[in-house]
Amino acid sequence: MKPFIINVLALSLFTISISAQEQDNWPLDRCIVYAMENNISLKREALSAELDRKDLAQSKLDLLPDLNGQVEHNLGAGRVLDRGTYEWVNTDVSQGDLGVVSSVTLFGGLTGYNSIKMSEAGSLASLARLEQLGNNIQLQVMTGYLDLLQKMELYEIAVEKADVTAMQVDRMKKLQEVGNVSAGEVLEVKAQLSSEKYNMTMAKNAMDVAKLTLVQLLNLPDPESFSIEKPAIEDPSLLKIPDLETVYTLAVKKLPQVRGAEHNINYQEKNLAVARGRLSPELYLRALYYSNYSDKLINPREVNPSEPVLNYPVPQQVFDNQYRQVSIGLNIPVFNKWQHRTNISKAKIGLEDAHYELELTKQQLFKEIQQYHSDVRAAYDKYQAAVESHENSEEAFRYAEEKFKVGMATALELEEARNRLFAARAEQVSARYLFIFYMEILEFFSGEEISLT
Repeated sequence: MKPFIINVLALSLFTISISAQEQDNWPLDRCIVYAMENNISLKREALSAELDRKDLAQSKLDLLPDLNGQVEHNLGAGRVLDRGTYEWVNTDVSQGDLGVVSSVTLFGGLTGYNSIKMSEAGSLASLARLEQLGNNIQLQVMTGYLDLLQKMELYEIAVEKADVTAMQVDRMKKLQEVGNVSAGEVLEVKAQLSSEKYNMTMAKNAMDVAKLTLVQLLNLPDPESFSIEKPAIEDPSLLKIPDLETVYTLAVKKLPQVRGAEHNINYQEKNLAVARGRLSPELYLRALYYSNYSDKLINPREVNPSEPVLNYPVPQQVFDNQYRQVSIGLNIPVFNKWQHRTNISKAKIGLEDAHYELELTKQQLFKEIQQYHSDVRAAYDKYQAAVESHENSEEAFRYAEEKFKVGMATALELEEARNRLFAARAEQVSARYLFIFYMEILEFFSGEEISLT
């Protein structure tokens, strides 16, 4: 099974824009493409994955040094420190400070590195959720597509059955005219025709509901012009049911829900490493540049500072009062109300729960595949029984038809044989689509693309 993102990129190469005037039939792959491109939940999940990608990028940038600048200007009156003489005087003052400071963590218990790895695991888990949602949409579209195909065939059978019964009514009327059948027999066939027309209407309604369900899955703006392509589905007798263990082994390797649970374990492992790293001393490097200015400062270039005559512009003050500093320091956690220890304990619990989540995901997946495998075997047996029933019904109908031609069977007996034949056909159609549905799911779990051909 290709990753979800690759699927979307590949499928988008042949995306076809629709309009209200379109009347062409949609194949299954086109339905899947359109559904995935227009599903709001999938778009929101894609945005969530993008947010996690941004978090990953930020976790890498957090290793860089920071740089902050500050400018502050003060207006004051009263007792203030004279920056020229460093004496406290009563006066009005206009002064300010400016500078930049930068710091970088040289070592902090590898919390930065582990934070990056934690963000990577979180981003991968988010992509797995996105792929899983895409897979669910594909399965939903495939289910709706198969259901509509089934309802279309059942409707065709109902229409054919009503047409044949209508022809039988006409034939019975002609036989009544020559006295070969009674009026009661004609009324029986007419009643049967009314019943078949009702069944045809119900089949039409079921087909319309199935079509509406698929249209809503696709979020189509114009359902009236929508119709699907009828693929050439393989004979179930030619298909081989995959082995249960083989399907499960492939599903564990390929399905995104398993990968997502594995990424969550990695996330919790790195979360625990980050929590432990916060117990480590932090070694940091800091650089500082600082200067100041004041309207009370005396230009140091004055010949007689007690009687200043020179102007002292602010840019010159900033240049003269520069201060630079580089420092290295060590922060040692001594006591923080047991917060770090609590975080470590919580991270251990989260890691243990992540392992349980992976195990539970595998258990649920196995049970799901096991159920589908049992269903597909039962559906195959049902299909074989339906094929046999249909063949026997065809033979019974031909026999009843021959008896009717020589006058050994009544029209009602012939109609009953025909009804059993049509019922067997409908049962075979239902059994065939049920088997194909379960087979497609098992093949999808095995990593194969959804395709009805």
